[in-house]
Amino acid sequence: MNLEKYRDQIYSCLRCAFCFDDFNEPQKAICPAYGTYGFDSYGARGKIVIARGLLDGTLNYDDEITKRVYACTECAACQEQCFKHLDLLEIYAALKEDLAERDLLPSGVNELLKVMEEFGNPYRQPPEKRLAWVPGRARVGKKAKVLLFVGCTSAYLRRGMARAAYRVLDALGVDFTLLGDEHCCGHPYITVGKMEEAKRVGEENLAAIEGLGVEKVVFTCPGCLRTFKADMPKLTGRPLPFDVLHLTEFVSQFLSEHRIHLQRNSRIVTYHDPCNLGRGLGVYEPPRQVIETIPGVRLVEMPRNRERSFCCGNGAYVRYDYEEMSVKSELDRFTEAEGTGADTVLSACPACKTGFLDARRRAESQIEVLDVLELLAQVL
Repeated sequence: MNLEKYRDQIYSCLRCAFCFDDFNEPQKAICPAYGTYGFDSYGARGKIVIARGLLDGTLNYDDEITKRVYACTECAACQEQCFKHLDLLEIYAALKEDLAERDLLPSGVNELLKVMEEFGNPYRQPPEKRLAWVPGRARVGKKAKVLLFVGCTSAYLRRGMARAAYRVLDALGVDFTLLGDEHCCGHPYITVGKMEEAKRVGEENLAAIEGLGVEKVVFTCPGCLRTFKADMPKLTGRPLPFDVLHLTEFVSQFLSEHRIHLQRNSRIVTYHDPCNLGRGLGVYEPPRQVIETIPGVRLVEMPRNRERSFCCGNGAYVRYDYEEMSVKSELDRFTEAEGTGADTVLSACPACKTGFLDARRRAESQIEVLDVLELLAQVL
């Protein structure tokens, strides 16, 4: 049982319920699953009780446990507020691994795995179309110090983000390359507990990147970045042979070191911290620094920002089985963004942008939804 290695942490839970509600606004749940379904068993405290029951032998893995465990968006809000500083996401991952080993997966997750096996990406898109958005092939497969890892969502679903990333690097004069045979980073496999599959695709990408002599890999997708930075060293048993950064980190540093003329763009924006980028990797300021570099742009913060940012409800592929929760969460967050008076809501994640575009459609709102890099590309 993978859960066994976390026995001491599981028994350390005080059941204080700090993982349920926002410290500053107690009427607001910090967990999308608990906020939607209202039962303890969907929140962190309840899942720890379940984990303890499994270790004690008073519970057995079954479909009801599957239903609770896979409702997690992996937003880490519970871990951020945990009084005991427990590694809650690692405990949830162990639960998922145990469930996956027993073939106790939600129907949507099973469908996702079938699609991944057939197409190599979650979107049923042919692999040969992965770089169809690229303006020419001059940069594809060339040796360079910087590599742009596109990721499945930017490559197939949010191609405006991929084009913006390419345009930004090109406009800044960065010598960069792209993988001609880029594979999924493995994040979908990790979020459902299939670690061997994640290791397989990860090693394929690592070998291809090393072959180009790359020193830095930059990402538009925080999920891809976290997979490389946090998960791959554990799965492969060796450190990465290159540095990895979110593209806003790279660009923020570049703009601080070089004088770049940016056109004026008068607008009021608010910024949503993606869970994987913020609480997951501790990257809060670089996206804001990029935003504040643009002449004419005024940034107004949502009440819940940085460590307190509320999840958009689209992490860990939960939409496949918990669409009600995804819709509720994205609308809650979108309403908070509208309440700032901003005319544009920005994020730095293709999954977050997808959720906000859906929320805008449902709310029949006129507020614009952009990625930070798309806004920057407009003024270069």
